[in-house]
Amino acid sequence: MKRKQQGFINFGTMTLIVGGLALIGLLYYSAQSGHELPLWPAVVVILVNIVAAGKIVLDTKKAKSLGAKPPEQATKR
Repeated sequence: MKRKQQGFINFGTMTLIVGGLALIGLLYYSAQSGHELPLWPAVVVILVNIVAAGKIVLDTKKAKSLGAKPPEQATKR
């Protein structure tokens, strides 16, 4: 089940955007309420961002390696 990426934003990029917005929201909540930044939600958001960034890097490397190979001939069996 292979499908070519359609559009600009893929799942990894969307994950980074949502994770970044969540971290900004946590920092804003901390600044406005005067309370400390909640530790575990911040750790979870940071881990999600790290995993999403790693997935984007791996997907990019995979796409570049697939693009560098010559296309297979469809008539060969």
